[in-house]
Amino acid sequence: MIRYLGLILLLALLLAPFPVAAQPPSPISISLKAGIDGEGSFRTNHWFPVQVTLANDGPDRRVTLEWRDLNNAILSQRYAIDLPGGARKQITFPVMQSGSSAQLVATTDGSEIFRQRINLNQLRNDLMTIGLLSADPSVLSSIATADFDGGRRAVILPLNPTVLADDPLLLKTFDALVVRELTTDLRPAQRDAIILWVQQGGTLLIGGGAVGETAIRAFADVLPVTVGPLRRDAPVGELERLANLSGISNFVPSLTANTVTLRPNAQTLTNDGLISQITIGAGKIIFASFDLAALRAWPGESNVWATVLDLQPRLDIGATFRFSFNDLLQSSLNTSLFPLPSTMALLALIGVYIIVIGPINFLALRRLRRLEWAWVTTPLLVVIFLATSYGMSFALRGTQTQLLQLAIVQSAATGGEATATTFAGIFAPQRQSYTLTFADSALVTPLRIDERLVIEHSDAGLTIPDLLLDAAAFRTLIVEQMTTSPVQIRHQIALNGQRWIGTLANASSIPLRDAMVVHRNDMQWIGALAPGAEVAIDLSIDNDNFLRDFMPIEAESLFSHTFVLENLFWYVSSRFDPFMNGPALPGDDIYLIGWSDQVAPVVQIDGAPAAARGETLYIIALR
Repeated sequence: MIRYLGLILLLALLLAPFPVAAQPPSPISISLKAGIDGEGSFRTNHWFPVQVTLANDGPDRRVTLEWRDLNNAILSQRYAIDLPGGARKQITFPVMQSGSSAQLVATTDGSEIFRQRINLNQLRNDLMTIGLLSADPSVLSSIATADFDGGRRAVILPLNPTVLADDPLLLKTFDALVVRELTTDLRPAQRDAIILWVQQGGTLLIGGGAVGETAIRAFADVLPVTVGPLRRDAPVGELERLANLSGISNFVPSLTANTVTLRPNAQTLTNDGLISQITIGAGKIIFASFDLAALRAWPGESNVWATVLDLQPRLDIGATFRFSFNDLLQSSLNTSLFPLPSTMALLALIGVYIIVIGPINFLALRRLRRLEWAWVTTPLLVVIFLATSYGMSFALRGTQTQLLQLAIVQSAATGGEATATTFAGIFAPQRQSYTLTFADSALVTPLRIDERLVIEHSDAGLTIPDLLLDAAAFRTLIVEQMTTSPVQIRHQIALNGQRWIGTLANASSIPLRDAMVVHRNDMQWIGALAPGAEVAIDLSIDNDNFLRDFMPIEAESLFSHTFVLENLFWYVSSRFDPFMNGPALPGDDIYLIGWSDQVAPVVQIDGAPAAARGETLYIIALR
């Protein structure tokens, strides 16, 4: 009995909870808002911001934030930040996501201090995305029922000015931004980012009326009009024309609107000055001189805004080719990365090997009367020939790491700021690890979704540490960044019936090769366009001759220009119009396309500038 009591007592002691010292709470607090709207909205293959706020009530620390895509663990995105004691910092962490589940993990000194799961709202790629800055999130909700180019629909995302990104590359998900009123003043960096986004093809709609004072004040210098005082009883008949629907007076008898004076180079969309627009770069800014909520009771509201915004598909090269198996860079190369031995040289080497290891080896050993040495001489000859073959291969590959770049620069005719998407290929002659460094503002992803990559952001810049490449391996990265386009085009081109008529001149010092003017899948071939040269433009619509009437001579080009253009625009056009019979540019704009041999390296390898070979393709909107 005593033995059983002892066993019970021992079991009770083993099962009894032992006091554990409580872990002290971390002195670092972290909060975050993810998505283009701060509520988790994002589009696959598009960058979006994660706004992270950190506060440190303890000693100095260095915190590493890691964004984990729970649907794909291949791409690792990190942000390292110094956080002194007593500091409070807010950073914008650009990330890429493949699915609707993610996780943010923070570590310091090797210990995890924060972990949060984030559920995201994945937007459909076939929807136009419109961001709305308004205290009333239901404004313009009827746009969701409107039909845009190709019958596409739109999604409206209410935005908070405090989470709006200050990088134009992080605004590329938006097809349009609408500002009814600002509940909080925009930071200068946010306003600059919006203007740059417009210059790259975005559409900005700003409302007036009694509630639009803050929006007018923020964008007064770029509006298509100078804005005056309010007037009552503004007529509404022109809105019926835009909507192609009568009966507005039954719902909106009149409007309270600002008086306006049209600026040079602007145009009015209504004869009464209610709505006007101005082109800035490849995009446009539209001003409605009345409250954007004033038409909500009228069934024709969605038709008005669909006509005014006139949203069309835009060319986003990074999103199109990112995480695909279409290596535009490597597939379009016109030359080998290293010289290959000729067929005759390989046959001669094999023939010599067979003769030496066979009859010559046998005859030499028989003459020496040492045939038993064949056990030694045969493996030795094999090793010698293997070493010779490896030496030849090593000599052909060389010892210098090669950097190849295919840069695609999208800009407007006046030059200025441009979006550069660079396919950067690194060829490793030997098995080696590299540390790659990029500009602070660059956004970098692997070409393929199955390629493991670690991307680290920090105060010092953007790096990819310890990128291991095998001998003779070729790795392509996609680098996106804002840049300044050196190409400026002076033109006077207008649509006259079914023809684009006018003149075009190269107003820069950059000569262009294989130049052409393109509207959708209609093309006028130009060829060489030297600095200062001027050409006449006469482009017929519905020719369907893009890359069909004339093919460039590419014997001396690093890349096959025809291959690049066919893959680029066929791939893009098929996303927007699956019935398009051939490559085409999206939308109704007219473009100049041309090539240059000049290329600016986008990466440093192991801390040293890398000499890059490459070409640059310019896609210039002639608006």
